[in-house]
Amino acid sequence: MSDLAQARDDLLAWLPVVQALTAEPDTDGHAGRSKPGSRPPWNGEAAMLLFTIHAGVREVEQELRHDVTGRPARECRRTGWSDGNTARAVDAIAKLGEAAGAELAGDAEWQLTAWATQIMQLPAVDLEERPQRVRAKCPYCHAPMLRVLPRSGRVTCLRYGACQDSDGNHPVGEIGRSQLDGSPMVAWRDGLVT
Repeated sequence: MSDLAQARDDLLAWLPVVQALTAEPDTDGHAGRSKPGSRPPWNGEAAMLLFTIHAGVREVEQELRHDVTGRPARECRRTGWSDGNTARAVDAIAKLGEAAGAELAGDAEWQLTAWATQIMQLPAVDLEERPQRVRAKCPYCHAPMLRVLPRSGRVTCLRYGACQDSDGNHPVGEIGRSQLDGSPMVAWRDGLVT
């Protein structure tokens, strides 16, 4: 099975989860708010992610269909925003990816995987860590794009493809403590310690 086919299967397996979560109100503990008001009777974060996936899948499908067939994307537009049409669009992405070439198929695979990961990062699912912003610049590209995954203790830069360590790989580091004085440090995979 190709990576794109696996990404398709993963997203199709997680779509029913996010669909079911949209009907469940958030219960993440906003008790004690000072402003009066009511919360929506659904899970706003899950609903927004579902809408993002519905729209994004159609956009990826249109782009791939245009690149493969040469027809303008507006002629290929899938109508209807039903869950079934979204699933059919995900299937079409996997099929079109086979004909699109490695780079375009890789981009589509990355996007489908990212959406499945975002579903797993929802607080109600909590199977993947949510990256948290670090108030420091990346030691490689010097952009303020560092993110930390607190449970695993990993640090990375968000500039995928634009930021590389001295080995030419995307920078990933592990949070630890200095053995000299116990101060916090990050040990990067290429040997850099900050």
